[in-house]
Amino acid sequence: MIEIRFHGRGGQGAVVAAELLAQAAFLDGKSPQSFPFFGVERRGAPVTSFVRIDDTPVGVRTSITHPDIVVVLDPGLVRSTPVADGLKPGGLLLVNSRHPPEEIPAPSGARRAAVDAGRIAVAHGLGSVSLPIVNTTVLGALVGATHVVSLEALDRAIDQFVPARPEQNQAAAHEGYASVHAVDGMATGFAARPVVHVPLPPLPEGPYADVPSRVNHTAAWRTLTPTIHLEKCTKCNFCWKFCPDDAISFDEHGYPVILLDYCKGCGICASECPPKTIEMVPVEE
Repeated sequence: MIEIRFHGRGGQGAVVAAELLAQAAFLDGKSPQSFPFFGVERRGAPVTSFVRIDDTPVGVRTSITHPDIVVVLDPGLVRSTPVADGLKPGGLLLVNSRHPPEEIPAPSGARRAAVDAGRIAVAHGLGSVSLPIVNTTVLGALVGATHVVSLEALDRAIDQFVPARPEQNQAAAHEGYASVHAVDGMATGFAARPVVHVPLPPLPEGPYADVPSRVNHTAAWRTLTPTIHLEKCTKCNFCWKFCPDDAISFDEHGYPVILLDYCKGCGICASECPPKTIEMVPVEE
């Protein structure tokens, strides 16, 4: 089994990157698993997502603390966050960086790779200079550095699961594949490792949520309000899927509606919206 941990910031597509990689692995005939971890619910906050890929169904369901591969979408996280904690000896640290991989700080024995994903993403019209959407570029670089899935499977995953600008995303992935630079050798694959299931001690009882989130009116937390431009909406429901507060409903035509009494303005819906239909605007006085 190969275990991969993604580190990024809200809005860069770290969660979608993990999902696309899992879909590509499935299209390659593998058994994948993908899930995210959200910290502070706002754009720019650190986000972690996880992928496991094996030849047989994956039974373990825990977070990945000792990954084979660490992928960093935001270079600033390398020095501000212990992104490489737990990286296995001989594991790969892949960073979106303009600098050569030799300059990337990494644990002893780790392999390093770098790709200038921000430049590539902007060149293909993915995001802006201030906030490039680098996930597909970084995935292409990951495939080029490890061959953990095939480039053809990644192309198919992008075509099937990226509704906005699939051709540009595929082109960015191909350029990332061709542009990745590595030291300490390129990884051509990882040996399958057996999963050791360690029994956990019983957890003590503690407080738990016994009411739905809509009972708590949290609108006072909001400094930015999501505004939906319905003329661009594709009804993909990504905003509803990723909303952590169940603050999105639908009208009689199937278009999303923000329930402002419960929206904290975290911006996740705007970050995850593929056609960028949702805009975060300041709350009016």
